[in-house]
Amino acid sequence: FIEFFTKAGETVLDPMAGTGSTLIAALRAGRNSYGIELNPKYAEIAQQLIEEERSILGDPVSNLQSEIFIGDALQAAHYPLRIADYILTSPPYWDMLHAKGAENQKKRRDDEELDVVYSEDPNDMGNIHDYDEFVNKLVNIYVGLKPLLREKAYLTIIVKNVKKGGKIYPLAWDIARE
Repeated sequence: FIEFFTKAGETVLDPMAGTGSTLIAALRAGRNSYGIELNPKYAEIAQQLIEEERSILGDPVSNLQSEIFIGDALQAAHYPLRIADYILTSPPYWDMLHAKGAENQKKRRDDEELDVVYSEDPNDMGNIHDYDEFVNKLVNIYVGLKPLLREKAYLTIIVKNVKKGGKIYPLAWDIARE
């Protein structure tokens, strides 16, 4: 996605950066990158992984910016970010980490290194239990990113539909519709 939607030296933003995979991919592609991450633990992991990647890639990336901001994606317009040429993000899949019976949750409980939930922060999208509220907040985040996106640039949201309690929630379609 990064190589398709941007040119070398342009800027990529991930407003829900997690452990920084978008920023690392941007470095590998020769792009500047910024990320916003609500959870300081994940922001620290992202910064560490970015620095490791910089040392591996060496001189070709020495002039590229890669920076993680600890904060809420809903406040993205308030951070000192460059205008992005592309936004690539993957939000939490609703409150699925709270679903005790889910297969993904069982794997997380069995692996002591994985968090069972991302955080207890009420601003954490993964802690919103009402589906419509979750979709509305996601849409508000994406609308708030518009001033940070170069005109005629693209936003890619990597998301899948969600199955919960025997019901399928068409998350990808609902975000697109809103």
